[in-house]
Amino acid sequence: MGPSGGRAARFWRWLHPGRNPLSRPGDRLQARLFVVLLLLVLLAVPVAASVGSETYAGRMEVAERDADAKHRATAVLLADAPVSMGVGELETTPVRARWQTPDGTTRTGEVAAYRGSTTGSRIPVWLDDEGNLTTPPVTTAAAATDGVSVGISVWLAVAGVCAAVFAAVHGVLHRLRLAQWARDWARVEREWTRH
Repeated sequence: MGPSGGRAARFWRWLHPGRNPLSRPGDRLQARLFVVLLLLVLLAVPVAASVGSETYAGRMEVAERDADAKHRATAVLLADAPVSMGVGELETTPVRARWQTPDGTTRTGEVAAYRGSTTGSRIPVWLDDEGNLTTPPVTTAAAATDGVSVGISVWLAVAGVCAAVFAAVHGVLHRLRLAQWARDWARVEREWTRH
């Protein structure tokens, strides 16, 4: 039997101690706990996929509403954007600009422009139905990314909790085994000193 067969056999014996006289109750408990937690992690896959799918569907509804309620426009800068950037500042800065609303009204306000942009630069912006600046609409790619991210996060959370439970139980059992080992050695030492 090759090395991988040996490892597989050892793993199977660890997972299923059976009636081995050398296996302790803690070994059986740990093996059963591992199987239960592994099943929970596997059962979490469809649950995580369902949660991710629901998130995707919700974000797609927002994307559809945004597509109807948000309009692309172009703002023209009325001033130069500052060039210098301090520590911790963003690459963009608010600059006074002018744009036209969907009904043709001209509005002015501050838009985010890259540092160093000059007067007259054209900046793409998004407007709501009233012509106010708003955030860009949710895209289908962003909705898909959110759905996948949430699904993976849910699965990782379940897997992490299961791993933490297994590690905690393993740690407790390991300390109990060491304590039993120390008691057994102390008993053997007393018997050896008598002879």
